[in-house]
Amino acid sequence: MSFQGRALKPCLHKVFLAVIIILSILIFPVKIPAAAYIDTTPTTVRVALGINLASVEFSVSEGNYELVDCLTQRVVSTASFKGKWVVAPAGSTNLQIYHNGQPLQGISSSLLLLRQVNDQELNVFSFEQKKYRGNLLLENFRGKIQAINYLDMEQYLYGVVGAEMGLGAPEEAYKAQAVVSRTYALYHKQHPQLNYDLGINTQWQVYGGYDSEIASGSIVKKAVDETRGQVIYYDQELIQAFFHSNSGGYSEACENVWSASLPYIQPVATPEDAVAVQVSSKLSWSAETYHWEKTYNKQELMNQLIQWNRAHPDNAVNVGEILEISVKRWAVDPQTKEFLAKETDSGRVTQLDIKGTRGVKSFYRDTIRSVLGLRSTLFEVICDSTVKIWNAFGSLYILNNTENLKAINVDGYISKLNGNKDKYYVLSAEGLKTIPKDFSAVTFKGKGNGHGLGMSQWGAWGMALRGSKYTEIIEHFYNQDKNDGRLRIQTYF
Repeated sequence: MSFQGRALKPCLHKVFLAVIIILSILIFPVKIPAAAYIDTTPTTVRVALGINLASVEFSVSEGNYELVDCLTQRVVSTASFKGKWVVAPAGSTNLQIYHNGQPLQGISSSLLLLRQVNDQELNVFSFEQKKYRGNLLLENFRGKIQAINYLDMEQYLYGVVGAEMGLGAPEEAYKAQAVVSRTYALYHKQHPQLNYDLGINTQWQVYGGYDSEIASGSIVKKAVDETRGQVIYYDQELIQAFFHSNSGGYSEACENVWSASLPYIQPVATPEDAVAVQVSSKLSWSAETYHWEKTYNKQELMNQLIQWNRAHPDNAVNVGEILEISVKRWAVDPQTKEFLAKETDSGRVTQLDIKGTRGVKSFYRDTIRSVLGLRSTLFEVICDSTVKIWNAFGSLYILNNTENLKAINVDGYISKLNGNKDKYYVLSAEGLKTIPKDFSAVTFKGKGNGHGLGMSQWGAWGMALRGSKYTEIIEHFYNQDKNDGRLRIQTYF
């Protein structure tokens, strides 16, 4: 065989292999991430304005935009387009565009981008009756639409800080919120679990867009601008900057609320949380973030648990008729994750036991809030049947059900309290009281609002009123005022 003949076989094999590869790509196309079609920078964040949407409506409110078919890079409409635009899924992959009710023909893309012509100008679009800065990416994802807002971090914060801290806060509180929210957003940007970085509600941090920016006024924009790029590091690592509305006077260690243990999310006393009560004359709801009560009668409590069961069938409460509700406040060992024989520093509840005629169901840590529909886990349980009993050794017992409680009379005879009757009598300092053996109503009397980890927003508000700088507020909540240099505020770009 000649040299040419020997060389031809490998070439034919390579050509044949190339044809197979090309055909496989055509038959089994690889889905390219949506972000590949958008110019981004280290300061760009991706915010999901909506997912699993049947259709979306948008329009241009200010500035110049163009609507681009991402797959072909074809400009569907120019910067001057007006009117109402609606995008709906066309099958499981493509999108159909309607302009003022009329369908646009020739569009077969699964990705559409509403893109700023000049990102140095003020550009605002309206999406589902709310206004936002930046770009808008629309994608058909399994027959539903995902709407992702791509914008600069600092512009994103214009729409977050006021929405989170509320109106009327001191400037240093806004600055603290700006640094904390920037840190929170950057952490999620660096650790994405979805095809976006953040959402818009309290599951993430509240993002109100351009509407919130305008409502918050210049003080919020100034706070963001004067802390531009600043984020929080602990031992040279970006922190998970958890925050909440009100700690009720004392924040909590991370392991006592969630499972992870973090050295910078530790308990610290913050009496400044009480400022929420002082501000309540202006904001009627604010006092309830500091102290609150919630009462259920027995049927209302059952209804609350039925709602929980519907949403969480794998963790349902099936204990029959409820006899007793009890709590424990045991702290968690940060290494072993086991309960310790001591209470949490803040007094937060870490175990809830619901006892019924068919057994006991227990819930732990922050899940307790959701089960009972409460503002926080810093609470006590008060039933109309509750009694406090000291034994001979001086230990205190709190009982919410005394059906099986027995008494010893002067003759040493042991019997049930008042026999088989459903009530008994106790002589207290206030006189003779009638107490039911089984509760008919339960009150949860608590303090604080939220999980209680990291910065308390009302605590930051109170500290700022007292004269603390934003750096001191952050040191307080994320390093417990140690000032040991392990926590630093630095620019990330």
